Amino acid sequence: MMATRRWFFSGLILMAPPVLALEVLHDAGNTRPLAPLLQQAGLLAGDDPPPPSPQGPPPDRFRITTPGLTPGVQPRIPVGPLARPLPRPVFLVGADPRSLAWLRRHRERLRALGAVGLIVEAGGAGEVDRVRQAGAGLAMALGSGVMLRDLFNLRHYPVLIGNQWIEQ
Repeated sequence: MMATRRWFFSGLILMAPPVLALEVLHDAGNTRPLAPLLQQAGLLAGDDPPPPSPQGPPPDRFRITTPGLTPGVQPRIPVGPLARPLPRPVFLVGADPRSLAWLRRHRERLRALGAVGLIVEAGGAGEVDRVRQAGAGLAMALGSGVMLRDLFNLRHYPVLIGNQWIEQ
């Protein structure tokens, strides 16, 4: 399970927007170079974009869904030792109106905590842009929240997962 968590957090770094410099959040000493993965994904500077698929346009790289997570009220629950692998607070949001309002309302607190965000639901690039605008400079990545959903028994977002509580 620890290896799965490590890969998840490596994925957060990989999905960071290209305008931000990469920042080491946690290094357990057994890291691997990112260059081969970035090259395979076509994300290294100077790489040509992949040719269009003969079946039509490529799928929207910014479309993400997380089965089992929906916008709604998530009760405040204690985290306990489950949060130990989190090097800093993490928040989960979607592109829905509830998440956008929550993000606008809490962005200064999230910034003060040094929280990083995971966009777990978005229908495309336009929706991802709206979430990023609502976050006004907060570090956010696009990805599935399945592992966090299962680890913390979450059903709804937006939420902040801190070292003591999961809360809205």
